[in-house]
Amino acid sequence: MLVRFRLRQRWLKWVGVFVSAIVFAIALAHTLSSSESISAADSTSTVTSNQSSTQLLEPSSLQAQAKYDRQLAHYGTVSRRDGSFRQMFIDQTSIAALQPGEPLPNGALIVMETWYSPDNAGAVFIKQKQGGEWRYGSFNPDRPDYQMSFSGSCHRCHAPFPDTDYTLTKPLLEAALRTQQVQTAYCDRAGRTPCAPEAYLPEASPEAS
Repeated sequence: MLVRFRLRQRWLKWVGVFVSAIVFAIALAHTLSSSESISAADSTSTVTSNQSSTQLLEPSSLQAQAKYDRQLAHYGTVSRRDGSFRQMFIDQTSIAALQPGEPLPNGALIVMETWYSPDNAGAVFIKQKQGGEWRYGSFNPDRPDYQMSFSGSCHRCHAPFPDTDYTLTKPLLEAALRTQQVQTAYCDRAGRTPCAPEAYLPEASPEAS
């Protein structure tokens, strides 16, 4: 009887161990399944977040934004062979009054960001049409200042372009208004020296000069 009792205890012990192992295996499988579901959800969330960020960062449409204490619409980017580039903006109020092939309306404000590289911003140059003539000014990006006056040096650069109302990027502006897409162009010169008018046509090739 004693031997039979001990054998029964030993059998019950192994049955308990076996049942515990099965319960542990089931719990572990459930935990791993839950972790995979959470990881997949996190991955999907990350992809969605990255896609949303990419969409927000790509300025694909002509929409006004609060910038330099004004409502400005980004209409064009002009890159240069030295790696610098210009970001062109116009005030929101003037957009409705713009007519293709016609001079810009009185009061139109053009804002040009200068960038030596994507991480190195330069001065912001501005021009506004007042009384049928252009007034010019500039300021540091962190200190907007819209004081403008007639500038002989600025006018000399723009004087050779009367067909585009002394605004070299006017073709980009008209194309942006027509397509509602930000336009790009390439000027095959370094610094601030203007290129020929055809360099400022939408999607101009690097060979344009």
